[in-house]
Amino acid sequence: MVMTEKAQPAPPDAGPKDRFMAAAMGQTPPTPARIGPERFLAKAGTDPGQAFGSKFTVHAGTVGRTQDGPEAQRAHEGLLASWQPGPLAIYLHLPFCRNRCLYCGFAGQNPEEGLVDAYVAAMVAEIGHLGSILPPRPGPVRTIYFGGGTPTILEPGQLARLTGALQKTFDLANDLEMTLEGRVSDLTPEKIPGFLGAGFNRFSLGVQSFSTQIRRSLGRHSDGPRAASLLAGLTRLQKAAVIIDLIYGLPGQDVPLFLRDLETACQVGVDGLDTYQLNTFPGGGLDKAVQDGRLPAPAPLAEQAAFYLEAAGYLAGRKWRRLSLSHYARDTRERNVYNPWAKSRRDCLAVGAGAGGFISGHASYRLPDVQAYLDGAQKGLFAPDYLTLPTGDESLSSLIVGQMELGFLDLRALSEQEGADPGPIAFLARNWREAGLVELKGDFLELTEAGRFWGVNLTQALVVTASESREGRAPKTGAA
Repeated sequence: MVMTEKAQPAPPDAGPKDRFMAAAMGQTPPTPARIGPERFLAKAGTDPGQAFGSKFTVHAGTVGRTQDGPEAQRAHEGLLASWQPGPLAIYLHLPFCRNRCLYCGFAGQNPEEGLVDAYVAAMVAEIGHLGSILPPRPGPVRTIYFGGGTPTILEPGQLARLTGALQKTFDLANDLEMTLEGRVSDLTPEKIPGFLGAGFNRFSLGVQSFSTQIRRSLGRHSDGPRAASLLAGLTRLQKAAVIIDLIYGLPGQDVPLFLRDLETACQVGVDGLDTYQLNTFPGGGLDKAVQDGRLPAPAPLAEQAAFYLEAAGYLAGRKWRRLSLSHYARDTRERNVYNPWAKSRRDCLAVGAGAGGFISGHASYRLPDVQAYLDGAQKGLFAPDYLTLPTGDESLSSLIVGQMELGFLDLRALSEQEGADPGPIAFLARNWREAGLVELKGDFLELTEAGRFWGVNLTQALVVTASESREGRAPKTGAA
């Protein structure tokens, strides 16, 4: 909805927040030179779900100068050696899959006999390597995430080796959230007790859809009723938080079918769920299947907004709590610690091939080449392949990304950032109000439901615009 209240002109001695509010409500023009933000304007006077023609990016944030090779390795070792003790997250990447689902854009390797054991041994060695450089018992570690790939492919004993090494090396917080990502089909009665015994208190499972037809068309193994039954068995144990991913906009899927997926999730008793928009990759399996006529085209972007809005209304009607733009919790068992931590670029150590993390404002990434990782481990080399250097905007970016993920922006906190210029952001906020994407409430810019659907676009626009205005860069024009 578009706000209609009349704003008062800002007084001559107004502070940054007051100047922002006056500009955003249309009382003062933007700084004349600010033409750069125009590339982030939304279409007003139309359905808010069609405010933009495309998504600007998959994940919002800024990118600095990148180092690679020996330079990145030396820099990373220095960052670890000089790290100041404090709260941590740890991400472990297990890039193994038995088959590749059509929509998946991640690298996955077949879990060949002996290869997984060797990989686990290398990861244990890397954990020990981190412990030899960092201060003794670093932490406290607030959240640990085992991602992939499909970590539930591993045997419980293999995972227990990794969690044991972590427990030995790090100071784990008493309220540690430790997540195991995986597939519902791996949740057999034989494996679940072992997963729980290894210390996992949260499962994040890629269901994507409970429709058997859609699951089979995407390359999933188990049918919909089997997936629901396995999930119900896990939730009945009441031993860990159970979270599932559901994708909307899939080929052959309509809004009523997606709402039935949400109804099934409620019935089986999961503690939380994510509603993810389908992203297709040129040349990927899903793109090829559509081009070859084997699958119908996915829902276009404008129609995907309807999925998002209907899902938000359905879950709100059943009193689920929204923890982020796409994440919902049914009860207090689901806390969702890791995702906001990572998105706000807090310190997160990365272990394994394909793992990414952050340390002292530097983003790190290792290529998902399992053999290269094993070869490096034999030589005691565990540094990332790439290291992105800080730009000086990390505090500003973290503020924007962290709050926008929750659906708001504290304008007073933004104005207190060193060198922050309210003009360009107020220029965008005024347009976004007219397009029905945001509302101004006191000190806060709040996203509407349509604004939440476009949250990544709005966040990226704010990060780039705030950074450019603070650094005094020449405004840019053209496509974002």
